[in-house]
Amino acid sequence: MQNGVQNQDLFTLKSVTQPVKGEHFYFFLENNVDQKSNAYQSNVVSLDSQHHYKQWTNGGLNLNPVVTKTDLVYLHQSADKTSVMKMPLDGGVAHSVYEHQTIQSMLLTGDQTTLFFKTVDSNVKTKYSTTAFPTSRHVTKLFNRADGVGWLPNDLRYRLVRLDLDSLTASTVFESKTNFNLNSVNDDGTLVAYTQQNHPEMTTDYDASMGVYLFNLANHETTFVTKDVPDGIFSDVEFAPDGQKLALVGNTNVHPMCTVNNLWRYDLKSHQLANVTGDDDEFDCGFAPGVGACLAADFVQHQSCKSVRWLDSDRCVVAAYHHGMSALLLNTGLKYESVYQDESEVYDFCVLDAHQLLLSVSKQEQPNELCRLSLSNQALTSLYNPNLEYEKDHEYAKHSHFTYRSTDDQVDLDGWVLHANHSDLSPVILYIHGGPHYAYGETFFHEFQTLANNGYSVVFVNPRGSTTYGQAFETDVVNHYGENDYLDLMAGLEYALANYSTLDAKNVFVAGGSYGGFMSSWMIGHTDRFKAACVQRPATDWHSFYGTSDIGFWFCRNQLGLDLFNDKDALAVYWDKSPLKYAHNVTTPVRIQHGEYDMRCPLNQSEALFTAVKQTGTDCDYVRYPQSFHGLSRNGLPNLRMQRIDDVLEWFNRYRN
Repeated sequence: MQNGVQNQDLFTLKSVTQPVKGEHFYFFLENNVDQKSNAYQSNVVSLDSQHHYKQWTNGGLNLNPVVTKTDLVYLHQSADKTSVMKMPLDGGVAHSVYEHQTIQSMLLTGDQTTLFFKTVDSNVKTKYSTTAFPTSRHVTKLFNRADGVGWLPNDLRYRLVRLDLDSLTASTVFESKTNFNLNSVNDDGTLVAYTQQNHPEMTTDYDASMGVYLFNLANHETTFVTKDVPDGIFSDVEFAPDGQKLALVGNTNVHPMCTVNNLWRYDLKSHQLANVTGDDDEFDCGFAPGVGACLAADFVQHQSCKSVRWLDSDRCVVAAYHHGMSALLLNTGLKYESVYQDESEVYDFCVLDAHQLLLSVSKQEQPNELCRLSLSNQALTSLYNPNLEYEKDHEYAKHSHFTYRSTDDQVDLDGWVLHANHSDLSPVILYIHGGPHYAYGETFFHEFQTLANNGYSVVFVNPRGSTTYGQAFETDVVNHYGENDYLDLMAGLEYALANYSTLDAKNVFVAGGSYGGFMSSWMIGHTDRFKAACVQRPATDWHSFYGTSDIGFWFCRNQLGLDLFNDKDALAVYWDKSPLKYAHNVTTPVRIQHGEYDMRCPLNQSEALFTAVKQTGTDCDYVRYPQSFHGLSRNGLPNLRMQRIDDVLEWFNRYRN
């Protein structure tokens, strides 16, 4: 019998991202988690035309590879600096050609002579730290901290730097007090496209907008490309090879926090901006800005987040999501068609030629592969499996997909069961995704595989409010937390129990984080259906969340429909929608889990729930994870990621028949 996925396999399994085509090699990152250093690592590796593998770097964090005819160039991150490394393709060692405190988003011009990248400077440490002589922190903006980053200093300086690869001379193109995302540069390096907040001077509210701008290096003029969509949120921009067009990914933000993303085109001569996919909300375009994959999971690291690529000066391909799986859309003019839609997630991709793409693909029972996609016949060819050796003596838990009708007979819903390994009758965990504007789907999930290998079947569904199902579906939860979303989740669980004979209806548990933490704590205040619960990094009290979360005031206003200080009856609505109000009803044994650095759902949310439930006499405990932000389960310290899963298993094993 082969082994299933163990918790410690986090240190064995690998993913591949950031593919780049060279003249003789396909370059990409091979990502892993290093147990000894308790850190994430990434090496630049390659395949040649005969699929021969070569590793170009050796340990540490090596990112953002770009390739010229003679050199491999990449970023190497160390504890206190980032270095631009240059390595000859015909042999020789890598050497640093530029160093800075922080370097991000390195781009190569089409003529391969020049690099552009962003640098960041600050004298203030953003994350929690101790020192013998601490200084005060001055807060002036309402949006003053960000989960996963820390406190946002007032004195940050962002620079666009140009580096000549022949002379190795660096120069500053422009400097900004406002952060920007460097997206694309035209072939001759005279125009740079970037995204930036449209109202950076705002101090009394949160500026969610993200506009597209062009900077002309010849005359130093800036063009506001998306001025006709002043409140829009754009995450990606790419020049066409002829330099006359831009492909953009973004949305109008007409539904704050939950507007479906579209593919757009911009003509540099006419200055016309057109929404290509605006009439069809079935495809949600792009990757999550700064995050990458749009499906809830915990495996992939270091995605490029580049979601649109040009095949030639007329056609481009954009990554999209549809009903819990990836799609690739081929766009010509204002028309588009799907050229890839499979039960999988595309982590990353690049163009090989006008008819082929290089994809990083993940499936529920296949962590990751590097594949070549033919656009002429949609044939997918596997080129490299980073986990081939692992799979010789391991097997992945099997999954089933199901659809069911909502209890109000309004929508069809998607759900999945990841079946416990080698079990005739297994206990069940209903696992609830975060967001709420997020989605489960056809992608590998290390935690779920570990739970299945420990004898639990995992049921996971996409209730109304989830992404990838269109605008009306996604906005259904807004102003209606704990209503259709709750009913959809419970209906999905009962459907799975009724239709899969290996699921033990008498041994049912619930878990979830963030919005999933809200919902799992809401559930145990409204039903005694579950044997035990694990509530993770929840929002339990909207009144306190409003002022203590990094996005609290903005999130509550847009998700609950009222502003706490400006709208009548807001306090009553906030309390009615807070799981804390119903904590006195909780009879389900509950373990609460929370990262101590969490700025998204602050610790007070868990502390309040623990205080309330503990007084009822219901079995309840509380596990805190040091040095951990909101994203602990996805990108936190590896030893604590594993501990968190062990804590879930230990709690449920206590109450499992």
